[in-house]
Amino acid sequence: MRSKKTALLTTAVALAASAVLAGSTTGFASTAPGDHEGDQPGRQDAYEVGLFGDMPYAKFGRAQYPNVIDDMNGTKLAFSVFDGDTKNGKEPCYADPHTPTDKTTDDKAVADATYQDIYKYALNLFGLFHDPVVYLPGDNDWTDCDRPRIEDGKVSDSNDRLAYERALYYPTDRSLGQRTIAQIRQSAAYPENVRWSRGPVTYIGLNIPGSDNNFTVGTAEGPEAQGQAEYKARNAANLEWLRAGFDAAKAAHSKGVMIVIQADMWDPTATVTHFADTKAELARQSIAFDGKVILVNGDSHSFEMDKPLTDATTTPAGFPDPKVIENFTRVTTFGEVQNHWVSATVDPKDPNVFTFHQHLVTANLPTYIPPTPIPPTPIPPTP
Repeated sequence: MRSKKTALLTTAVALAASAVLAGSTTGFASTAPGDHEGDQPGRQDAYEVGLFGDMPYAKFGRAQYPNVIDDMNGTKLAFSVFDGDTKNGKEPCYADPHTPTDKTTDDKAVADATYQDIYKYALNLFGLFHDPVVYLPGDNDWTDCDRPRIEDGKVSDSNDRLAYERALYYPTDRSLGQRTIAQIRQSAAYPENVRWSRGPVTYIGLNIPGSDNNFTVGTAEGPEAQGQAEYKARNAANLEWLRAGFDAAKAAHSKGVMIVIQADMWDPTATVTHFADTKAELARQSIAFDGKVILVNGDSHSFEMDKPLTDATTTPAGFPDPKVIENFTRVTTFGEVQNHWVSATVDPKDPNVFTFHQHLVTANLPTYIPPTPIPPTPIPPTP
C-alpha cells in the first residue's frame, strides 16, 4: 500500500539462473526440486522461521536486497515467509506478455535492455534462497497496478496481474526456494491461500492486501465494480480458509497458529474499513483457541510487536468496552528503506511457543549523523 520513493527496476541485483516453474494451478503436481519435507506436526525440535517482505523497493532496495538474502542464507531456517510487495507502489507492473503497453519509464533504456517482467524478476530472486520460501501477494504486486503512473498516467489491470501471479508463483503444491516444502492450497481459484504445519504450529497464509483489501468505491460498472466483485469473492474465501486453518490446528493439537498476510489492518493512516470481517473472525477464532496466535503482516515497513485485537465486550449500558485478546500477538516486519528481517524461534517446550528476533543486516545499516548539539540557553542574572 505504501508508495514512497519512485524508481524503476534496474540491474542492481544479479539474477541467478532459476527456472520459472510452468504448469496449471489445478493440478498442483509436486514437481519442484529439493527435499520433500511436508507436514510434520509431531516434530519436537525447536526451529527458526524467517519473516520478511516489502522489498526490494526501487534502486535503493535492489542494491540492499542481496545482503538480506545472504544474511538469511547464513541462518539455518526451516522456511521463510514473504508477506508481500516485491516492489514499491509507483513502479510499473511489467508482466509478459503485457509489456508493450507499459514501457514509458524514467529508466527505459536500462529496463528494456535488462528485463520486461517484474514478477519473473522477483521469482528468480526467491530462487536464490537456500531454504523454502512461501510467497504471499501484496497490494503493490497487484491491487495498486491500476493506479495511474506519474510518468504517463498509464495503468495495468489489477485482476489480470493477480491471475498472472497465481499462474506464475503457485503451479504446484510446493513452496519456492532451492529447498521446498509441501503445502495445502485452498483451491485452484485461490492457490495463494495456503496451510502447512511443523512441530507445534499450524501456519496459514492469506491474500489480504493493503489498499483496503482491494475494495474500490465507485460505480456499478467498470473497474470499480470489478474490484468490488473481486473483494467480495476473495474475502469470503479468506474467511473460510481462516476457519479451516483453526479447525486443522485444533485437530492437530497445535500449540500455536501463525497467520501471515500483507495488510496492516490497524494502520491509522490508511482506510481499513474492509478488514472488519477478518478482524472479527480472528477475534472469534483466537478466543476459541487454547494456544498462542500470531499474525504477521508487512505494509508499514517497520518492525513492531503489539496486541491490537480486541473482543466485542460492552458495558451493562451497552457501550463498547473491548478487552484485549491476550493470546493474540501481531508482528509487523521490516521493509522499504529498512531492509532487514525477523525470525521466530518455535520451541515446543516453551509455554509461549514463539520468540521473535530482529536481524539487522550490518551491510544495510545507514551512516548516522548525530544532530548538532543545542547550546544551553543562558540564564539571565538575578537583578
